[in-house]
This record gives sequence, C-alpha cells and structure tokens, in this order.
Amino acid sequence: MRRTNHRLSAILACVVAAQSAAVASAVPLRQAGPSKEYFVDEEVDYIRDAQGLSARVSALLKLANIRLVYLSMKEKGKDDKELEKKIADIHDELTGKKPTKPSSIPTDIPKPEAKSTPSAPYLTDLTRIELLRGYIEAIDEVSSDIDDAYRQKQEVRGVLEQYEKFLDSSAPLLRRFQARITVERQAIDDARSATQELLESAQDGLKKIPKTEKSGKP
Repeated sequence: MRRTNHRLSAILACVVAAQSAAVASAVPLRQAGPSKEYFVDEEVDYIRDAQGLSARVSALLKLANIRLVYLSMKEKGKDDKELEKKIADIHDELTGKKPTKPSSIPTDIPKPEAKSTPSAPYLTDLTRIELLRGYIEAIDEVSSDIDDAYRQKQEVRGVLEQYEKFLDSSAPLLRRFQARITVERQAIDDARSATQELLESAQDGLKKIPKTEKSGKP
C-alpha cells in the first residue's frame, strides 16, 4: 500500500499534533526505505544532489513527470530529455565510464549519426505498476518537503504554487489512463487518489499562505 501523506494539509490547517505524529513514521526518499523499489540508484543520487527546497521540489516533480511520459500520458518535453541526459551522466559516474574525448576520433573518419536520445531510456525496465508507484512516491515526497520547510518557517508559497499546478495538470491525465490488469487498476486508483488528495491540500494551503509582497515598483 502507498503512504498517503496528509502532513501538508495537517500543518497548513493547524491540525493537532496527534495527526502529525501518525504520518511522521513514513520514510522519505532521502532515507533508506521502500522508495528504493520505485527509483533507480541514479535518481536517488539526482535527488541527493538537489540542494535547497526549490531545487529538490523541481527535481522530484521532474521524476514524477517523466513517469507520466513513460506511461504514454504525456509527450516527452525538453525537461524530460535533459533529465534523461542527467541520469545517463550520473550512471556513467557510478559505473566509472568516462566520456569519449573528441580528440580520440580521427578527423578523416565520418562521425556516426547522433542518436535522438542519450543511451537507452533508463526507465524501460520498470513495469507500469512500478512507474505509477514511483509517481506516487515523488509527489508524496514533495508534500513532505514543503511541510518540513513550512515547519521551519521558510518561504513555501512559490514551490506550493508549482506543486499545485503540476498536480492539477496531472489529474486529468491519470483519469484517462487505461489499466490492463487488476493490479494496475489498484495502482492507478492509488495514483488518482493521491493526486486528488494532495491537490486539495495544496489548494487549501495556498488559501492560507499569503502571496509574497514584491518590494518596489517595476
């Protein structure tokens, strides 16, 4: 079963500490835990390298988004291609593979035709269920990170708006997804429920957190 994350709504709605304690036992991506089942090692390193709330939220949403791409819910965009390239670079670092130096190729030999994508798409070994579970893990983790930042009295309005926009655009895509087998149906139902619950929490939070006033005139 997935880890439904109610912490964002709990904090922003000022719910009593008992509810917060119930979700505190959930294991986030940055620690060793169940999320490793749905994220490859390169992605774990990618998240670890994302320093600061804004960078981390952006990275997690990219991981969630590319799973929708691999599930054929969305067309691959520039950010997805850049993410694939970054993951390929991390893979090369982990395996000790060094990039080919331009000078090692004789100038009189025609260069091979460039491939449209960097190496093999890195999520092709994951099942549709694993992709859906990974999507849920990513959006749950964003909620936890925003909650943690809110607890620490950090500015979260900007990332919350980004999060709400992503969930709002993902919800109709998930509704159109056609499950092939029973276990896929359970996974897509969980993904739809998680998206809707977290979307409502984010929208509620935006109502409670005032927009940051800009100083000076343009």
